[in-house]
Amino acid sequence: MLRYVARRLLTAIPVLWIIVTITFFMMRLAPGGPFSRERVMPAEVQKMIEERYHLDEPLVKQYFRYMGNLLRGDLGPSFRYKDRSVNEIIAAGLPTTLQLGSLALLFALLVGIPAGCLAAFRQNSAVDYAAMSFSMVGVSVPNFVVLSTLIYFFAVKLKILTVSGWGRWDQMICPVVALGLMYSAYIARLSRAGMLEVIRQDFIRTARAKGLPERLVIMGAAILTGSLIIETISGVPGIGREFVNSALNRDYTLTIGTVILYSGFLIIFNLAVDIVYAFLDPRIVYE
Repeated sequence: MLRYVARRLLTAIPVLWIIVTITFFMMRLAPGGPFSRERVMPAEVQKMIEERYHLDEPLVKQYFRYMGNLLRGDLGPSFRYKDRSVNEIIAAGLPTTLQLGSLALLFALLVGIPAGCLAAFRQNSAVDYAAMSFSMVGVSVPNFVVLSTLIYFFAVKLKILTVSGWGRWDQMICPVVALGLMYSAYIARLSRAGMLEVIRQDFIRTARAKGLPERLVIMGAAILTGSLIIETISGVPGIGREFVNSALNRDYTLTIGTVILYSGFLIIFNLAVDIVYAFLDPRIVYE
């Protein structure tokens, strides 16, 4: 297992390098630039700014300069936020993004698992059809549409919740529900499938035959089976909003920095899932 983890971590290095390289050249070759304005900037001022950020250098030299700074953990200065580095911007927004993601995951689990288990227990009933219809809607409807609908009804019409911001409960409900609804739909479908598989096992039939209360049977089976656009629309001060704004404003360093962050998260989470999966299923052996 340790050799497998070490090998996966080593292979993550060239993967991140390829991602950074592609993102770097795509951002540089895209039309426009970080200092493009509707009003034409004087040539002398444009030249001074480009010299300050080394944008006057050949593209290859800029690339190697960026990679050298990256190896030292320096993601560079932001081109759009004066006197702020990309490291500072990510450090300020990351806790909010993690909080939003954690709350959305908690919401998805609290809604998805009971819905899936109840659908399996009432298979082919109205409850089952309702739960699976809910999951189908959750998977099909984009989360920004869900968010816009929640904002329209609960913030604009009923004036119960707040449209933007983060920190108070009335600001957090809409983005958390919008982000977590799709995942709760996936979890509901997986929970239903897992529950149906478990309740058909021999030990479940034996438990029922011996008079074990039905609620304990279902509980035992359940135990066995058991943020980019959102932040932008909701005004949540997280990394997702910064990523969207940086891409629109051609803030090269901030865009690449957030891409590195999200790519690293994906690699780590995929590795963590594989490791946990191996512990849960002894038949799986990684070499």
